[in-house]
Amino acid sequence: MNRLEEFQTYHSNRKWKQFEAENNNSNINKELRNNIDSLHIRDQLFRKKEGSYKVYGDTIHKIDSINLYYIYSLLYANNFPGEDEIGVSSITGNQGYDIVFHHYTQKTSLVENKRMPKITPILVNLVLQGKVMPNKCSHWLEMQNGEFKAGVFGISNFSINGIKTNYYREKYSYERKLILDEYRKWMCLESLEDYLEKFIFTLNNPSTKYRFDIEKSTFEVDEQMFNIFKKNMIELK
Repeated sequence: MNRLEEFQTYHSNRKWKQFEAENNNSNINKELRNNIDSLHIRDQLFRKKEGSYKVYGDTIHKIDSINLYYIYSLLYANNFPGEDEIGVSSITGNQGYDIVFHHYTQKTSLVENKRMPKITPILVNLVLQGKVMPNKCSHWLEMQNGEFKAGVFGISNFSINGIKTNYYREKYSYERKLILDEYRKWMCLESLEDYLEKFIFTLNNPSTKYRFDIEKSTFEVDEQMFNIFKKNMIELK
């Protein structure tokens, strides 16, 4: 951060020096960090090869199981790491285990995988422990297609023959918005109204240097399906 020109005017400020001292963490567990980073590498290895699931489906599923078992072993030993233990891979706070949670929760939404256990309590507790960012986690939870709904997955744009639309949000009744906001409180999140304000600000200011904890989703549909979805949604402007 000291190399970024946006912060140079603050370098002599007492509060900046205090910030540096508090965040100069030299106790990162590098071995654990490498293990966590390797989760993402293994996850993507065969998914990116030509043919992907069609050719390497069994191998991909096996790797997914190995990756998840490793995460379970960390949880069982009460050793699941957050930023304090392994730092972050980018300013967005991404971690190597993000992709594992993404693909697992995605799988549990499929009818053929209905026997796969939902991991809601694991993810919620990781948020409450400060290990995982809440809106990102809410996105995973909503992908399970279970009870949990916090409105994160209800904001999306659509890809129609490779052309992306503007972003839309679902229409909320008074009762539904109340329930969504209660779920958001459970996850220590801002209200849905405040979240929408941050989301719209980000859309309208693509070059902003502010980073908000928001999640963008894109669904590939044909024009007919898009028109069906659009009836129950409001365009964000």
